[in-house]
Amino acid sequence: MTVRHDYDPDVDFSAFSTYDWMPKLDSDKEVKSMLSGPFLGKRIKKAVVEGMAAKGFERTTQEPNFLIAYHVTYKRMSDVDVHGHGYGSYGYGYGHWGPYTEVREHTEGTLILDFVDPVSKQLIWRGWSISTLNPHRSPKEEQDNINWATAEILKRFPPY
Repeated sequence: MTVRHDYDPDVDFSAFSTYDWMPKLDSDKEVKSMLSGPFLGKRIKKAVVEGMAAKGFERTTQEPNFLIAYHVTYKRMSDVDVHGHGYGSYGYGYGHWGPYTEVREHTEGTLILDFVDPVSKQLIWRGWSISTLNPHRSPKEEQDNINWATAEILKRFPPY
């Protein structure tokens, strides 16, 4: 997993203690159609709420210091390895084999957490994780993976 973050250096994050969810657009069909569909959003929210509580942040709908939005993207990837020539014994004798190519396909998922100023609606902090997805995970394994990715992202908040 790769985890990164970036932030607005002019924001005083030390004054923050409360947050709320940014309203989600109904047009976000990608999350609903991939993997576990509507349950994915619930798993992400659960992980974020638990992670923020562990850091001492409280969710409130009354004048929160910042809003949180999440985004999930998916991309089909291919890894290509070209193996060179070789010599040695195989099968019925000694010989030479030529180059061959190995192609492995997988899906890469990116989880993005955006923290937004509730007044200006400007992005103030972003954290994201990128990892290979396993479509054969059980619901518990999927929740564990989301918890882990979210915890790794939130380790970087606040940024100093």
